Amino acid sequence: MLFASCAKSVERLLCDELIALGAQNVQEKLAGVFFEASQEVAYKICLYSRLANQVYWQLAKDPIESANDLYECVYGIEWGMYFDVNKTFKITVSGKHSAFNNTQFAAQKGKDAVVDQFRDKEGKRPNVDSINPEVIIALHFQKNEVFVYLSLSGESLHRRGYRQSQGQAPLKETLASAILLRSGWQSELQQNPTPILIDPMCGSGTILIEAAMMAYNIAPNIHREVFAFEHLKNFDATLWQGIHQQAQEKAFKSDKKITLIGYDYDASVIDKARENIDRAGLNDYIDLQVQAIESLSAKTGYSNGLIVTNPPYGQRLYHDQDDKLNRLFQQFGKRLIASFYGWEVCIFSAAYDATKQLGIRSYRQNKFFNGKIPTTLFKFHIDDQWVMKQESVTQKTKRLADKSITEDDKHLAFKNRLYKNYQQLSKWAAQNAIECFRVYDADIPEFSAAVDLYNRYVHVQEYQAGKNVDPVLAKKRLYQMLHHIHKLFDVPYQHIYVKTRQKQAGKQQYEKLNTMDNFHVVKEHDALFYVNFSDYLDTGLFLDHRKMRKIVAKASHKKYLLNLFAYTCTASVHAALNHAKSVVSVDMSKTYLEWGQRNFSLNHLQSTAYQFIQADCLSWLKEKVSSHNKPAQRKDKTPNQFDVIFLDPPTFSNSKRMQNTLDVQRDHVVLIELAMKLLADDGVLYFSNNYRKFTLDSTIQQNYQCENIDHQCLSRDFARRPNIHHCWEIRKRK
Repeated sequence: MLFASCAKSVERLLCDELIALGAQNVQEKLAGVFFEASQEVAYKICLYSRLANQVYWQLAKDPIESANDLYECVYGIEWGMYFDVNKTFKITVSGKHSAFNNTQFAAQKGKDAVVDQFRDKEGKRPNVDSINPEVIIALHFQKNEVFVYLSLSGESLHRRGYRQSQGQAPLKETLASAILLRSGWQSELQQNPTPILIDPMCGSGTILIEAAMMAYNIAPNIHREVFAFEHLKNFDATLWQGIHQQAQEKAFKSDKKITLIGYDYDASVIDKARENIDRAGLNDYIDLQVQAIESLSAKTGYSNGLIVTNPPYGQRLYHDQDDKLNRLFQQFGKRLIASFYGWEVCIFSAAYDATKQLGIRSYRQNKFFNGKIPTTLFKFHIDDQWVMKQESVTQKTKRLADKSITEDDKHLAFKNRLYKNYQQLSKWAAQNAIECFRVYDADIPEFSAAVDLYNRYVHVQEYQAGKNVDPVLAKKRLYQMLHHIHKLFDVPYQHIYVKTRQKQAGKQQYEKLNTMDNFHVVKEHDALFYVNFSDYLDTGLFLDHRKMRKIVAKASHKKYLLNLFAYTCTASVHAALNHAKSVVSVDMSKTYLEWGQRNFSLNHLQSTAYQFIQADCLSWLKEKVSSHNKPAQRKDKTPNQFDVIFLDPPTFSNSKRMQNTLDVQRDHVVLIELAMKLLADDGVLYFSNNYRKFTLDSTIQQNYQCENIDHQCLSRDFARRPNIHHCWEIRKRK
């Protein structure tokens, strides 16, 4: 059995590719494909696969419970049958297992087993080379099992060898090939006698090079000097030489007139693309020119073709420059409509909002992952059916907002208050490195909404109107607010997000409002966070908890932190940035924990000291306290005690993932008592909640040293609502 790994969302394409290359019994899995193949087919896959990252030969699959089980499994393989003792090797580890705190420990156990087996069988041991090993042994943990593989490919197959010069946001070669396949480039090559492909924002040229290699039958890995299978004992040099020779004979042959054109506005980037194209041996097959998107047009004689491109989408390039990104897409859309009627256009992007600026509806969307970034391949056909001619949502909002302010003068009071608040708060925010803050909170009853500024975005929470309020009047007031928000903050209407704020409970707290996956990056002090204004009831960043996050982070310096009801782990990120020794984040929602992990990655925080546990916090506390009292029963690797605990439960929850409902007033005693059992003697518990009528139980005040710190946690932008949350600092009595 063999296994080919790939990027998530590419599995189906990889299955088709492997079948075309001769693989049998193909089974699609997450991030890869299991299959069977002869030695000849395995060699061909390593040479010809455009999509696989690694090709592995599975040697063992065993259930394991401990490090010793892993050692016995690896030791039990007759390694001398596969490679010579004089070969260098290394162990790679992927997946997770409860027996191992980190991958380095598992790799060490595996290495010991291989070395010991050689020494016991042959009297000498192979050497380890972590940089340029001849043999790679891969261990993968999944559901308490270990898969033991030998790599046939060696270095990841996405490294074709031609790309040594790259721009700021390079696209992996394997992902570029997947994009081209989904874009229909192979169909163009088969069906069109004069296929043409243009990349108008080509960067370092990866899409163009991969397209040329497909067009001219060039095996993607033909320039590789050595594959790992060449170091194995069963290597058939004659067979491999014949396969390689056949690939060389096929290369650069086509009976069609193929046109490949790349543009970029940056001359230095075009120079890098030329260097890459030269290394790939494709100088005579790809035309490059320095040209801005505003000058894009179809050349004379080209009536139709395919455009495939990976424009900036606000992660590495154009970060915090949404207006500039929107203008880029607007210009791109204008040029497509003006010069490319009848063409197919495929845009690979994570900038969902920006793609709307094209003025063209996509007829299909394919989901991908660019690393960990959820990304979409938007497919467009440029003709009358898909070019938007009707009024867009943004155009309608602008029209109604402009109309609303002509109907009365009541809105001037809102305008003046909004301006006054912003003048006062913007200076304070700038001085404190805060770009997300509340600028208005129903200061004037008729204009009943909370207005939060998130850098270049505005989140408006319209309070649910009472039964006696005229809905037509309420809608007019909302449009009047939107008009002044647009004008004062100089933000486009598409950057203003409106929600109706009402009491939520249980399942509603976690449900998505829609599925746009529309994330943006904002900054709070020295931390970056992903926020989402459209898909969830909350944005992912509670602004009123800003000071509490800072207090928790300061207390966690070189300490062990437990963050319960962690939500998107924003307090955890601040603590980690302040050099907490360990950060354990617990939350019932898988969605929010994964969001939290993305926040950690965004801040380049990667360590085994940061743990994310999906669990009902109350149940987890009970189990943790129980196992803490009985060390032999402990299964997790979290600390025994914590120096700082942040406990911020919701007011109420009846999620189906919980054993019982949670009511903060009713259940806070048991939550605090359990948490205090995990607190170090000189530690501190910060307890917070947003239930306006909350009262701390007297038994807690009697048993522990409790200090109300509401005043310390109230930020200036929430001064109008001093009872917005209740916060305590709780310590053990000495």
